[in-house]
Amino acid sequence: MDRMAQSNISQNQIDRSSAEPFYLQLSRLVEQQISDGVFGVGDWLPPESELCRSFSLARSTVRESLRNLEYRGRVKLIPRRGALVIDPEESGWMLQVSRGFFEHEVDHLNHEVESQIIDARLAIFPKDAAAALSIGSKEKGFLLKRLRKLDGQVALFSENYLLAELHDIVTKSVIMTGRGSLSNVLRNAGYGVFGAKRSIEAVPASARLSKLLQVPLHSPLLLVSSVSWAKDKRVFDYYLSWVRSDVVKITVEAQGYPDIRAGSKFRGIPPEQGMKN
Repeated sequence: MDRMAQSNISQNQIDRSSAEPFYLQLSRLVEQQISDGVFGVGDWLPPESELCRSFSLARSTVRESLRNLEYRGRVKLIPRRGALVIDPEESGWMLQVSRGFFEHEVDHLNHEVESQIIDARLAIFPKDAAAALSIGSKEKGFLLKRLRKLDGQVALFSENYLLAELHDIVTKSVIMTGRGSLSNVLRNAGYGVFGAKRSIEAVPASARLSKLLQVPLHSPLLLVSSVSWAKDKRVFDYYLSWVRSDVVKITVEAQGYPDIRAGSKFRGIPPEQGMKN
């Protein structure tokens, strides 16, 4: 009978004197084990309870580490089963991974896109953004907020949470004039998108979004969230975009996850005490 992959990961201890958050240390240790082949694609990571015992960490810390690994495209969290190691190049549902979806409107449909800079500064990020970028809770990153128009019509509001090192690259670029593509600017600076995880959901317009996007309060919007990483697997951009679907058409390119049912190629048995989301 197949067994869950085993690891000596617990021999690598958490440095409790370090300023680096515990959840980031654990994420780094697990990701290194994945890169080294200790955990292969299709293996299940040890259950939360085992990770808690091995590292003397709270369950909330372990869960935050696993969410960070999912943001980075290294695992897929499956409710009531656990964390499944995946191939970052074989993610499930994708939204035009290699290019920003808004670029399609400019490059292929010949629409005119302009942006209004709402905010551009170094700031301490919300918890989700900090976790996605693997930075500390008190460490600053570069925040870029833009209101974007398509052929003169308000189309979307976006928030990009970027590594602090990208501040000068972006603020000294054409982006600050309201023109140009952020993806192109980053790509030309050596931060091309090697892979990304994007999701889309329907949300009602809040009072703030209603005013920004010029739609009635509670009108349906599409929320696109994305984590983009470079070839070295380092995440450099986490963004949220609230989109008016009556103005922008979003194309979804779909690719299924490999089958995880009994008899599939996956080697690990789903843990009985896994994620309980």
